[in-house]
Amino acid sequence: MDIIEQLEQRMDAMLRKIKSLEEANQQLKLELEDVKQNREAVLRRIDGLLKRVQEEIE
Repeated sequence: MDIIEQLEQRMDAMLRKIKSLEEANQQLKLELEDVKQNREAVLRRIDGLLKRVQEEIE
């Protein structure tokens, strides 16, 4: 195998790795968005509960 073929194989392997990392990155972005939405929902629920407690106290 000559040097050009080795270089082509390495380039192909790197491109596959880049593609894999991009896909993983996209999946992580989606998961992060889900976590953010869940956090916001929890914060809204806590806020609602705190308001109800405050109303009961008054």
